[in-house]
Amino acid sequence: MKSTTKQTRRGWCAALALVGAALASPAWAGERIAAGDLRGALSGVTLDGIYRDGSFFSETYSEDGSIRYHDSEGADSGEWSIKGDTFCTFYQSLEGACFFVERDGTNCFTFFAAAEGSDGSVKPEADWTSRGWGRGKPSTCPTQPEVSI
Repeated sequence: MKSTTKQTRRGWCAALALVGAALASPAWAGERIAAGDLRGALSGVTLDGIYRDGSFFSETYSEDGSIRYHDSEGADSGEWSIKGDTFCTFYQSLEGACFFVERDGTNCFTFFAAAEGSDGSVKPEADWTSRGWGRGKPSTCPTQPEVSI
């Protein structure tokens, strides 16, 4: 088929629209947060979130390293820290753990439990453990929560 000027313009407009859409989407969607950026991303933040099983939680990461946790079964306090490439949360009465964290859009953090690989290195588990978003802002998580706390 012979190309016409009108078809060529339409092709360029479509290509420019695709480039614009790519530039408008967050570059950090699904991107792991580097160890050096974890403190800045989570310190002083309250996240509302869901676990993989659909249960809800809320957690505040204070700038002094303390943490306050709430879910449908109660509340707990503890400390958060950064160890290697992971974000760790440990509580007074609940079990704690360390997580790799990915950013999904402008307001979603996806946590993957850290596990020891067969070669002894620490790697993220394949499936996410929880997702949280900054309180008071719309979630940009891939699956929107159906209920809020």
